[in-house]
Amino acid sequence: MREKRRYRTKQQEQIKTLLEKQGMQFYSVDQLAEQLKKEGTQVGHTTVYRLLERLSEEGSVLKVPSMDGRPAQYRYLAGQEGSVGKLVCIACGRMIPLECGCIDQFSEHIQKAHQFLLSRQYAVLYGYCENCR
Repeated sequence: MREKRRYRTKQQEQIKTLLEKQGMQFYSVDQLAEQLKKEGTQVGHTTVYRLLERLSEEGSVLKVPSMDGRPAQYRYLAGQEGSVGKLVCIACGRMIPLECGCIDQFSEHIQKAHQFLLSRQYAVLYGYCENCR
């Protein structure tokens, strides 16, 4: 059986380029589509969504789903796959990278005490940021 080939379009390349330029910033599908439009690229929301989902599955984009019905947020990982957890404020939606050793210690505890391997790429903790407490 033949392997399905993925094709690359100019729009897909422009979406990936925009994500790479944005660095650590998170964006929704709507925000990315609007930014592309401002830069002169007409691209449908469905195209943006499908590419972000594929890149998330491949591990080059981090997807953070919302608990309260807000759109999911996406960020390009730029070679940081799995190295950073996320803290998400329930009140305002702010996302804060968890880049200290705490996530490693927490992951070790989960693995030893609960026989469960935590995927740091998808580790998201929900709570309240200092502005919303």
